[in-house]
Amino acid sequence: MLAQSAARASIRVVALDHYADADTRSHSVHARAIPLLDEALDPEALIEAASQLAPAHDFPLVYGSGLDSQPELLATLARSREVIGNPPDTQRLFRSPKSFFALLRQCAIPHPETRFERPKNERNWLIKSGCSEGGKRVRFCAQEQAGRDDYYQRQVSGTTCSALFLANGSECRIIGFNTLWTPDAGTRPFLFLGAINHAPLGKLQRQQISDHIEALVKASGIKGLNSLDFMIDDRGEHLVLEVNARPSATMALYDADFADGLLAAHIRACRGELTADGVNAQIRAFRVCFSPDRMISMPAAGWPVWCADLPVAGSVIEPGQPLCTVLAEGQHPIEVKQLLTERMSRLATLLPKPH
Repeated sequence: MLAQSAARASIRVVALDHYADADTRSHSVHARAIPLLDEALDPEALIEAASQLAPAHDFPLVYGSGLDSQPELLATLARSREVIGNPPDTQRLFRSPKSFFALLRQCAIPHPETRFERPKNERNWLIKSGCSEGGKRVRFCAQEQAGRDDYYQRQVSGTTCSALFLANGSECRIIGFNTLWTPDAGTRPFLFLGAINHAPLGKLQRQQISDHIEALVKASGIKGLNSLDFMIDDRGEHLVLEVNARPSATMALYDADFADGLLAAHIRACRGELTADGVNAQIRAFRVCFSPDRMISMPAAGWPVWCADLPVAGSVIEPGQPLCTVLAEGQHPIEVKQLLTERMSRLATLLPKPH
């Protein structure tokens, strides 16, 4: 996503990413896959790759998901290098549950009931992490034990949404409101599956959420392209869940609306210039497709044009791992969601046989 946006602005990039998929490689001068260590990017491998492929005096650092949950690693990479994004201290503020919910209370922003001690009645309570990484670490309290950095939050039924915004540390500009999708059932019911750049919000709700974002920007100095996740509960009230203080996946829903892409706007905002001149004319959605079995990825020519984030041909995809992203766009949300469903079904018939 970031590499593709960079290409819109003719920015040459070196991409260091866990997957380093075919799309990333096609938009990068160099791309290297970074292994995981304890479910996070391997610090030693990442630092070595950065020093080899992107020397500090030649390459500023733009980061997405992964580094925001490792502020110490971010601080190491930032030495003698311009960081385009929020600094480690800002990431610590938003990734530490105690500091984040204190900030929400300071700004009078509503959120689900949250505790740091296990509730006596565990029903309808969740265990969350300050670094949930797309909902992977959200669990039911009655079924799991909490870790050192976890917290407890009352489960809220309703619609999960997000707001993508630009900020320069004191001012902000909303790019768009989105509906986020999670599984209807399964072993990981809170896993992020995809999004659509349409949300069931009224004018007052949009204004209230915009006011909350403005308050957070002024209180924290957050800058660049970020997102705020929230719930619309069954009463129509909004409750803030978290802030991703870096470009989020929903950036992909709007990037084509900006002549030089949102990465360029992110860079300008981090340097103090707040611009957002895109005009959204399309409803867009995407859904992550996870591999049902162990398989060998097919060549690029075998994939439909509406698939993105394609694995490198011949690579092994393990069961449950992201396989690709299915895209759809149109004039109406119902039309787009139907098209997305049809394409997901079509893709299932095209996938190679289990290996």
